[in-house]
Amino acid sequence: MSILADKLKNYNIILASGSPRRKEILGMLGLDFKVITKPTQEKFPDGLTGGDIPEFLARLKAEAFDDDFESFPDNTIVITADTIVYIDGEVLGKPKNRTDAIFMLKKLSGRKHEVLTGVCFKSKNNSISFSAKTDVWFRDLTDDEIIFYVDNYKPMDKAGAYAVQEWIGAVAISRIEGSYYNVVGLPSQMLYNQLLNFVSL
Repeated sequence: MSILADKLKNYNIILASGSPRRKEILGMLGLDFKVITKPTQEKFPDGLTGGDIPEFLARLKAEAFDDDFESFPDNTIVITADTIVYIDGEVLGKPKNRTDAIFMLKKLSGRKHEVLTGVCFKSKNNSISFSAKTDVWFRDLTDDEIIFYVDNYKPMDKAGAYAVQEWIGAVAISRIEGSYYNVVGLPSQMLYNQLLNFVSL
């Protein structure tokens, strides 16, 4: 049993995300958890920039569980997260359709962008949030490559219209600075340390 799993063995851990990638990463840390999702309108105030945006959205998702803590066991910790792709001060969330996905990938082609993930831990009496940043460089992509990826991999549920672990990650990403797992969906190393600190509060 890992150190984190041992520390959390008496906790009721809830991952508030239906993402299979986030489930896999949390499982890699050795945690037992259940998945409960709640629909949340992902809107943020004007003026927020960078990592403050996904961190705000992660807190918003956690606040959706406020009333549930009356019925949850006292040892419950809810984990929420939100990931955005950020370029030129603009947020690229999940594409609305095929045309939007192609537009996003054309914008990322040949350039550096930031993948920003906000995470929130919430218990009955405590709450913390934090964000992680990974810089990602794409080589120049042809229109044919972009269309091939969008039509074959259907990245409509991915921020920035791509997944690093798919074909496009293998052929297009020339460089990454920061956590790879953050680009997948959760900054695992930071989450590990922050969760250890959270249960020590």
